[in-house]
Amino acid sequence: MTVELTGVAPPAWFAELADALAAAWGAMKLLPLDNANYCAFELMLARPGAVAYMTERLECDGAVGLTFVLPDGPHRLWVRPDCADCGSSARALGSAE
Repeated sequence: MTVELTGVAPPAWFAELADALAAAWGAMKLLPLDNANYCAFELMLARPGAVAYMTERLECDGAVGLTFVLPDGPHRLWVRPDCADCGSSARALGSAE
């Protein structure tokens, strides 16, 4: 699984969807999101049923792109089944380069 927060963090690869969602939520909850975005992303990434929900979305759509807005403008959270461009350079979200 690959998770990317455009304009915030480079793509990061995870063996399991649950780990990818946990890392995405760990990064997202530190951002200056408004209350509606915070609650929506918490629901989609961290609440019971999040893995089942994302699994269904990935099966239907192939990748999931969700928009969120920060003070500098819109960004997207991408969840993809793989990352052809990441190779061995993929790092965990929030890790030092």
